[in-house]
Amino acid sequence: MQQKRCHWLGVFGLFLFVAITAAAPAHAWDPAAPAPPADFTAFNRRFSSDLYPYPRHGAAPLGLLGFEIYADATYDRSFDEEPFFRTVIDGNLPGSALSIGRVGIRKGLPGGVDLGVSYGQALGSGVRLVSAEAEYALLGGGVLEPALGLRVTGTRTVSSGAYDLHQFGAELLLSKGFAILTPYVGAGLTYSRGQLGHGATLLTDNATRAVAYAGVRLNLLLPKIVVEVEKGEVVQGAVRVGFGL
Repeated sequence: MQQKRCHWLGVFGLFLFVAITAAAPAHAWDPAAPAPPADFTAFNRRFSSDLYPYPRHGAAPLGLLGFEIYADATYDRSFDEEPFFRTVIDGNLPGSALSIGRVGIRKGLPGGVDLGVSYGQALGSGVRLVSAEAEYALLGGGVLEPALGLRVTGTRTVSSGAYDLHQFGAELLLSKGFAILTPYVGAGLTYSRGQLGHGATLLTDNATRAVAYAGVRLNLLLPKIVVEVEKGEVVQGAVRVGFGL
């Protein structure tokens, strides 16, 4: 019965992701070379910030039997207003906003450790990415005690055409559960290495930046809904719908 339930939750999460991506035209835009180096630097720092896999969950460990299957999407409404958009981007954003859609799974392990993987896409483009995360509970949380976690992430692009990104991050995450609501905050550092083009036209940018975020999770029986505000290069919003224990 448990295996059957996990199967259908996985199917539903995949359905949500397909629905999100289907709403965006295929390859409406893509990063394109050649581009002015200064514009590529500005683009990479903004774009890699938007691609970062923020947690969108609290700090309490899932536990040995715990898991989460989810789909989420971000929203950056001013990405196409930047000067670099005219020189680095070929095409137009769907709805004039940059959105990153993801599906993923998180699983609890012994010792307060959670592991997760996700697959995402910059909607309307050929930029696809995979991410992995690991979190260790410094404080497990309880009726009176908040939860505190140390989280590390890694991301790289796949099938992304002329643009390539390798990214790593580390954060501290604090949360406190109250009945059906779990507010949380966190902050950390990310390192992003972006490249555009090939051979003589290859451009590279390395960037280290601080990130911060705050969100709230609505812990319904089905589903779990998260709304998060994220600050990297700019402020963006994100929504996640998840299922699990």
